Amino acid sequence: MTFGYGMIGSGNMGLVYAEALATQVPDGRLVAITGGSRAGSLAADYGVPTEDSVEALLARPDVDAVIVATPHTTHLPYTRAAAEAGKHVFCEKPMAVTVEECDAMLDACRKAGVQLAVASQSRENPMLIEAKRMVDEDAIGEIRMVRVLSSTVGWDVGDLSWIEDPAEGGAFLDWGVHGMDALTWLTGSRATRVFASFASYGGRPIPDISAMVQYELASGAMVQVWMSYEFPAPGLGSNLQLLLVGDKAMLDVDRYSLKLGDGSGWTEVSSWEPWDWTSDPKNARRIGTSARLVQDFAATILAGGEHTHTAVKGRVNVELVDYARRSAATHQAVEIPDADGRV
Repeated sequence: MTFGYGMIGSGNMGLVYAEALATQVPDGRLVAITGGSRAGSLAADYGVPTEDSVEALLARPDVDAVIVATPHTTHLPYTRAAAEAGKHVFCEKPMAVTVEECDAMLDACRKAGVQLAVASQSRENPMLIEAKRMVDEDAIGEIRMVRVLSSTVGWDVGDLSWIEDPAEGGAFLDWGVHGMDALTWLTGSRATRVFASFASYGGRPIPDISAMVQYELASGAMVQVWMSYEFPAPGLGSNLQLLLVGDKAMLDVDRYSLKLGDGSGWTEVSSWEPWDWTSDPKNARRIGTSARLVQDFAATILAGGEHTHTAVKGRVNVELVDYARRSAATHQAVEIPDADGRV
């Protein structure tokens, strides 16, 4: 038995999930696609039909779950519609634009008795997985300081993208949920306080295309998050880097490499070949990080298990971005209350 997925959305991430289901998800299959100007061509490429509407897709008896790979503002209404139709939901990040929308999504799925998952590809990255193992095995000792860096030479979403619409939540939401998820997962600690500054230097209409954000963790660690799409060439590396400074050693974590710094110097622990998603959108390594999430969702439900934990963490990531927004708007540090599921 395989799990039938209906796809809502046909853009970049729609392609990723279609390729994942075709090549790397043994317990799942793509059933149909709807939404977006490329729905017809994407469906044809993968040998499935298109549906004229979300309602028609949700009415199909062979759709067990939907993948929501659409603009952020649509995540709540599509999740509600799917839940009302009795379909499970796998939602692309960020979970939603606001914490209130996240809560509404959780509530809708809970009331309907369906499962809700939110993508967190960073936790499927081999470099971050190995870093997490080393942290848990005390390779660097107590974490005291963390730097999270996204250094991008120009914004790879292109001009006139829907992401630039302020209603979609901004650049720090779009990237920040990745950074927040990696931060809380690797440190195992929740954020308790934040001070943030946002800027846009290059004339793009989005006000937070550059961000400097400082968090304090319950563990006592200090965190600096630096994100910008306005670096001049050559930039400072990939769009997700973490430096974890412990009392015994350090870890330099990147999407593509992992290094340990100790008394003997820097040692490469692991690496894999980088890829450019704009020129190589079907790269098997890139597809794999999403494929493993979709496979786990299908396998868990087929086995009768629960899968709400990723949605709870997805909500937390949006919450941490939201508190940064509040700080940037008031130019004041903001306390972050305790909450379940923070890590």
